[in-house]
Amino acid sequence: MESEKEFYEPDILSVTDEDGKEILFELLERYETENDTYVAITEFHDEAEEIVDGAYEVIILKVVEDGDNEYLAEIEDEQEYEQVSDILMAMVEKKFDVEYFEED
Repeated sequence: MESEKEFYEPDILSVTDEDGKEILFELLERYETENDTYVAITEFHDEAEEIVDGAYEVIILKVVEDGDNEYLAEIEDEQEYEQVSDILMAMVEKKFDVEYFEED
């Protein structure tokens, strides 16, 4: 009997920066509260060399709705950022079976 292999299919977000340049990010996790939505993303790499050598910095952002449009924004409140960051990073660690260490 042939064993089934699980293939990872990343959720890709296309973000346009202030200069109109498109940047691809991988959505690692999404966290929703009653009033807000937050995401943990990292820059997407699809080339083998980039995947191996990539730094994979996790970025925590808030999803902001403006009418029919959504955009990602920095979380300016430090306490809000710390709370959301801890939750999202725990979710990422569990999902991907990894550990992130904060340098002191």
